[in-house]
Amino acid sequence: MSFKKMPSLTAATLLLALAVAPAAPQPARAAESLASCRAIGDATRRLACYDALAAAAANAPAAPPAATANAAPATPAVPEDPTARFGKEKLPRTEEQQAKDDAEQDEEMHSTVASAVALPYRLFAVTLANGQTWVSKEALTFDPKPGDEVRVMHGLFGSYSMVVGRSRPAKATRVS
Repeated sequence: MSFKKMPSLTAATLLLALAVAPAAPQPARAAESLASCRAIGDATRRLACYDALAAAAANAPAAPPAATANAAPATPAVPEDPTARFGKEKLPRTEEQQAKDDAEQDEEMHSTVASAVALPYRLFAVTLANGQTWVSKEALTFDPKPGDEVRVMHGLFGSYSMVVGRSRPAKATRVS
């Protein structure tokens, strides 16, 4: 390679790099985008707005900031495990997600104990094999141990009852 062709090769490489690189957001526009996200009252929509801004900053394709204020979070493409949604109606979610979850709600769920943490007054935080964590609101008659069978059922007025191993049913709530 001769030295005469070097400047044109460097210029061509620079132009190619500029053509491929995404445009950087303007500082004033980024501040406006953050301010528009901060102004959103609904926590889920506000988080979706911030996530979209973070995705744009990481060079991922995202909607423009004005459109992200009204955008809903994307649903996963992978089918969800049926037991993963059990008790999910108590977790924060959008109205659309709530209607879908209510239509698909099961009457009871079976799993096994992955781990358990003792709380005062014989209450327990029980993590199940499917990743859910349930906290008993009433004392359990037996200490949960890893591998114990767990059955969680719908109760009255949106409550849940949890049976761990040989214990009697105790009121419980899902925390994650």
